[in-house]
Amino acid sequence: MSESTFLKTIPSGDLQPDTNELAARLQVRRGYTDQAIETGVKNLLAAADCRYCGRRVSIRREGDTLDLGFGPIQSKNLAKKLEGCSEAFLFAVTAGIGIDRLLARLAMTSGAEHFIADAVGSALAEAACDRADAEIKGELRCAPRYSPGYGDLPLSIQPAFLEFLDARRLLGIHLNKSLLMTPMKSITAIMGIYDEQ
Repeated sequence: MSESTFLKTIPSGDLQPDTNELAARLQVRRGYTDQAIETGVKNLLAAADCRYCGRRVSIRREGDTLDLGFGPIQSKNLAKKLEGCSEAFLFAVTAGIGIDRLLARLAMTSGAEHFIADAVGSALAEAACDRADAEIKGELRCAPRYSPGYGDLPLSIQPAFLEFLDARRLLGIHLNKSLLMTPMKSITAIMGIYDEQ
């Protein structure tokens, strides 16, 4: 199989943060609504520039060591997630730098608005990732996505992962010394494609 690369924009008007995700991040009961939350969602959607990029790759394995094209990864959790898969999608999603700028402004002016906007931004990034996940796999049967930083899959793979996807050029994603991404509301993921379709 030859590797295929993809890049796509998700129109902000097509996204809505999941209400349960948002409630959990705001630490409120499900179904709770408030004008400040509605305003936060509206402002975040206006600031968002949601895009994703990725590659379809072959999986090479030796025990719990995997190679997805950017170097060896030792992770029992990921190896288990990719059982029955000889290919995978690697992808990165960002809600855009506009949200970071909005959060920086709100941090200077209103702690309450900043808290709400930060939660909405995280829920929006998850919604964008769910949308990217669905679009990428299409009709293919795939394993649930798995991200660096979960289980025993270390964040230390992020530099090679993002370089392999060319995410800096395509999405404007940068890493700091702590391996945190900018734009902050960005997600990387690995999603196995089951061999039997």
